[in-house]
Amino acid sequence: MPGAKQEVSEIELDLGRYELRRRGRPVKLEKKPMELLIFLVSRRNQLVSRRDIITKLWRSDVFIDAEPAINNVIRKIRTALGDTSAKPRFLETVVGKGYRFTGPVRVIHARFQCSELEGSPAVEANWEGLSVRDERPSLAVLPLCLLGNSPDDRGVCLGFADALVSRLGNLQGVNVLPTSAMLNVPVDMSASDVGSRLGVRFVIHGAIRESKGQWRLSLQMFDTHLQGAGFSRKCDLDVNRLCDLEDEIARQIASALNRPLRPQTEQRPRYSRDQMAYAEFVRGYRLSSSGDTAVLDEAIERLSNAATRDPNFALAHATLSLACATRYFEFDPASKWLEKAEFHCRRALELSPDLAEGHVANAFLLWGPSKNFQHLDAIAELRRAISLQKNLPHAYNRLGTILAHIGLLDRAREMYERGRPFQPKKAANHSVVQVYVWNHELDLAREEIQAWRAENPGNKYAIYFAPQLAMMTGDWNEARALLDDAVRVFPQEPMIVSLLGLYFALVGKAEQALECVARACGTAKSFGHSHHTYYQVACIYAILERREAAFEWLERSVGTGFACWPFFLKDIGLENLRTLPEFEVLVSALQAKYPDYLGLL
Repeated sequence: MPGAKQEVSEIELDLGRYELRRRGRPVKLEKKPMELLIFLVSRRNQLVSRRDIITKLWRSDVFIDAEPAINNVIRKIRTALGDTSAKPRFLETVVGKGYRFTGPVRVIHARFQCSELEGSPAVEANWEGLSVRDERPSLAVLPLCLLGNSPDDRGVCLGFADALVSRLGNLQGVNVLPTSAMLNVPVDMSASDVGSRLGVRFVIHGAIRESKGQWRLSLQMFDTHLQGAGFSRKCDLDVNRLCDLEDEIARQIASALNRPLRPQTEQRPRYSRDQMAYAEFVRGYRLSSSGDTAVLDEAIERLSNAATRDPNFALAHATLSLACATRYFEFDPASKWLEKAEFHCRRALELSPDLAEGHVANAFLLWGPSKNFQHLDAIAELRRAISLQKNLPHAYNRLGTILAHIGLLDRAREMYERGRPFQPKKAANHSVVQVYVWNHELDLAREEIQAWRAENPGNKYAIYFAPQLAMMTGDWNEARALLDDAVRVFPQEPMIVSLLGLYFALVGKAEQALECVARACGTAKSFGHSHHTYYQVACIYAILERREAAFEWLERSVGTGFACWPFFLKDIGLENLRTLPEFEVLVSALQAKYPDYLGLL
């Protein structure tokens, strides 16, 4: 029957190219009509209600006039197909109900491409795969939703997601966002909207429900490009054997993406098998990234409970160490926080030498005032962490900060770039501003500071860097206004007070500059690192032509962690020192001590 054969091949829906073709020629179709066509074809010969269409395309009809909106989309689909409502060949109207796609269409499924696996058969998992040739795909794993009447998920919702992130984090050619990027995603947001919000292609989402003592899991990997499921799984869930199920599902997802899953390096289970310890850990982990001291204290309490309940829970020790270090460095420099951070970091690495989070926690301690900023050891620890788990944005960002402090500004920028795929929307960490400022890239610095302050007006580092940029460009009125704001917020902060002193020195007010030096040096407590205060004191003395004192303070700054020699060569504050032979010797020594290859992973 030649006629029938021709009819079958007339319409082609190419999912890999996201393209509709009639008789081999592409037909232009807008996004909403294309999304609905794919949806209708995926439910061929079934009724698709108008309510289903509203949910699929707009999530609700609160902000749209649904009736004409649906009619408009359907009209565009029929025009693209060469169909009519009077004599439909493809799309039937079910009066008062919805629509049914019944016509002949050839659906062309694409397969994931993977250069490492050329020649290998593609693995199918309820879906034949989707093209990822155009860009490096990214993936997010949402915490599971808790359905039903159960009041407590026992930590499973977030813990299960984190386990998948950990297992999938090293997939070749796929960027997997860390769990921390998911913590502020609204629970009622659709997978499609999550993909748009985070800038990822694949979203793994699902739910658990308890019924009569039995937990049930439903999971799906949603492709935001093609608006369809690339993997789905429904099964019973045994909370006492989560590790086995997590590993099994991770393998299935990797297969659906046609990517090899690297064997686990950890012999020890990542999570405690003690349900109470596990639940307390998950609750503490969820709170541990908060910038609020009260919330951070609750996180520390929860994580301490987990580590006490199961003393062999290495991940709880590592996470607790990082939380205590944050409490110490950012909020309260009481020795108890540092002692707890060091103890739990040491315990984590004793229990699990290949735990990436343990090496990150150790790097944060090594590169701090208590250890006098051991640059090289901290870099080694962060390299080790990334070799174990590549989707650790904290590791890349901390590497960028360390490399900037030792003068490897180009390598620092590279590290911030390397961390971008693991940030929502692939945004660079705002700390990259220090690279721009110290490298005198003023336009980039201005843009970054503006973005930082718009996002978080009260951030202390954005407040600190903003007046520096105004001073570097000679905008003294803006600099003074910004410094007044900074002093109002942080009246006793040595970094801010010494920066104000630098301003006074630059505008010729020596007496006020020296008063600021005395105030800054009279306060030990600082939200930042003292080496920046020492550096600004060195600049003040240099501008006031007290070279010997200036060089002593510069050496003190270098000895306590700030060795950014390219900035020393450019900063107007050190202009009076650059002719000194000892200044040249210092810069040469730093160049030799911190060669460029230290910035390579």
